[in-house]
Amino acid sequence: MKRSLLAFLAFTLCLGLSQAAYADGTPIAGLKRFKLDNGLELFVLENHQVPLARIQITFRCGSITQTPETVGLFHLYEHMLFKGNSKYATETEFSAAMTQLGVAEWNGGTSTEYVTYYFTVPSDKTEAGLEFWSYAVREPLFEDDELEIEKSVVINEINGFLSDPDQVYSAAMDKRLFSAYPWRRDIGGYEAVVASATSDTLRAIQNAFYIPNNAAIFVGGDVNPDEVYALVKKWYGSWKRAADPWKVPAPAHPTPGLKAPAYLVYPDESLPKGIGYVELRMRGPDVLADPKATYAADVWGFLLQNPDGRFKKTVYDQVPALYDKDYTSAYYYTQRDGGQIFFSTYIMVDAANAPLAQRAKDQFRGVVRDGEVKAMVSDAGYFSAQEFSVVKQKLEDEQILSLETPEKFIETLSFWWSVASTDYFFGYVTNMKKVERADIAAFLNRYVLKNVDIVALRVNPADYQAEKDALAAAGFETVSPDNAFWWRTE
Repeated sequence: MKRSLLAFLAFTLCLGLSQAAYADGTPIAGLKRFKLDNGLELFVLENHQVPLARIQITFRCGSITQTPETVGLFHLYEHMLFKGNSKYATETEFSAAMTQLGVAEWNGGTSTEYVTYYFTVPSDKTEAGLEFWSYAVREPLFEDDELEIEKSVVINEINGFLSDPDQVYSAAMDKRLFSAYPWRRDIGGYEAVVASATSDTLRAIQNAFYIPNNAAIFVGGDVNPDEVYALVKKWYGSWKRAADPWKVPAPAHPTPGLKAPAYLVYPDESLPKGIGYVELRMRGPDVLADPKATYAADVWGFLLQNPDGRFKKTVYDQVPALYDKDYTSAYYYTQRDGGQIFFSTYIMVDAANAPLAQRAKDQFRGVVRDGEVKAMVSDAGYFSAQEFSVVKQKLEDEQILSLETPEKFIETLSFWWSVASTDYFFGYVTNMKKVERADIAAFLNRYVLKNVDIVALRVNPADYQAEKDALAAAGFETVSPDNAFWWRTE
């Protein structure tokens, strides 16, 4: 799932604007933070607007913690957790229990940096909901017959990626930008590893990562925080902690991610004939390694959203035959292990214009990097004081308006607990307001001007055929399902 920092900010709900600003060390009205003796963290948001409670448990793991021997197994583990545990022994019993709880919505998900499970229940079922997840995450059965069934399901999903344009394109980009450890970007995995999984394999993952000191529980809604804390101690207090899986972190993906610029073209049937997509992508700061740069990157990304700003106007004016000025964008994607910077636009495919290779490789890349980014660094007036003021105010306003329910707030808080820390989240506004032009210049100089990038095109196959020779002559490698996935060329 793609998440930019700015889409998931919220530090105060409208409900709590007139309340005291602090509660147990958090700057969120109504939010309390606890920690059990076994290391399990608990965050409880009190909001009595509706008689519901969102219960979510999140683990810091996922593809970030994979090796070539375990790639895809966190994805498989997520599936297996719904297949039965010591109290609800089968998938049928598991589902029936959720029905009896009156679950309004439920799901689980595996991402690059977390695995999470959640549902929303009537608030008078909060204890039953906490009990339900305690059995699910602490005592899964991993029955062999269910495992074989679910392995087939996951393998079918992986095979489906081969015909999914977004999956193919994303895999091709990750394979090159994160070439040292591409398996740490591969959530789905590949068939050979998934097929060889056993219950012992999953138990090893459970013992290493599904432990209280690598987890957090988030509860939001019509609840009393102190009562929830007592219930969590009751149902999770005996959960035994284990060795910290993050004590020795994996080596970071190198920055730059490539030794030399790469040029890719993907014949993509999902794009209409006559319109192509061009992208410039490179490694960005990792949030724990360089948090200061991430604040600058976020303010910068919002500055470039200005539809009347210099960036969009100049790129549109100087790169021939772009589709629409407003479809030109740039942003930074926050990650603990794999931050990235993106520039993109849509371009008209027309024989009357210069070849696509030239417009993507020389003109778009040249205008963006050699023109506008250099100007952002050297020209003190590139962004006006008013633009800075408007962006910072907009960020502050969105904190109140962007997340209007406990469910959304819990999802956001869980995400930032996983990829950065809740302290990073809580301190975001203060640090964002400190960002000045010099901070943005330093970020751009290090992570864009001194970086190495991928220039990529996605075009309809008919347009690709018309420009195939020119693309090859310009050094563009053609992406296909056969070479996109790192594991298909091992």
